[in-house]
Amino acid sequence: MENRELGLLEVKARIKEDRVALGLTTFKRAPTRPATLEDLPCVFMLEGADNIFKRSSRGALGYPARRSLEVIIELVVNKTATDIKSVYRELRKSVFKVRGSDPVKYNPRVADDTFINENRTEGPIGYGLPDIKVMRLVLDLIYIDGGF
Repeated sequence: MENRELGLLEVKARIKEDRVALGLTTFKRAPTRPATLEDLPCVFMLEGADNIFKRSSRGALGYPARRSLEVIIELVVNKTATDIKSVYRELRKSVFKVRGSDPVKYNPRVADDTFINENRTEGPIGYGLPDIKVMRLVLDLIYIDGGF
């Protein structure tokens, strides 16, 4: 599970590095309260299902195992003030960009034996609130779990 956390921290760091350039007011990992209008535009990073897709046949417990964690990067904006699609495109670039690289280099590797792949895009959709739009970048974080 160490590779999982290192990968998540790298994705978080890549977004935080470009937070000002993206025009984000707030970035939160696994938020515990909803966004307010003062927080917009903002990004939430959520963790979804974490599935084992290849178990080791050498041990009785199946470790080390290859796992895939669904990571949801959720962009929330005020639809009257922000063009969500242009911010989303730049956010997507930030997620895959190597931090501090000049010229810009893109790399899906986020830690040792840990990679991200784009799974899908969702939205833009409403949040059930007036003037709010959301787009989601859903990633697969592929990593090796050594077990205990």
